[in-house]
Amino acid sequence: MVFILVATFFTFGLKVVPLYVDHNLITGVCEELIESGEATNMTLTEIRERVGNTLRINNVTGFDLSDIRLRKESDKPIITIAYERRVELAANLDVVAKFDTVLR
Repeated sequence: MVFILVATFFTFGLKVVPLYVDHNLITGVCEELIESGEATNMTLTEIRERVGNTLRINNVTGFDLSDIRLRKESDKPIITIAYERRVELAANLDVVAKFDTVLR
């Protein structure tokens, strides 16, 4: 019985943890652009290209770059990353992770 419980948590972790690792990579790139001041002079396309290049280097697939949005308030960039990922856990059971991050 204990083995089944441990195996279940292990499987859940192997499926869910990569979603959060990928999200942290995406938000990390965008935070770096904001903190360095580069995002102030960049267009939305340039930001998406930078994130896309980083994702390609790190072999992250399944992320739609159109989920990244940019707006400027008082000439300060605000990047919004909003998306959800679905991962099959077992048979007809899926895990849905919803991410909605606003970076200033």
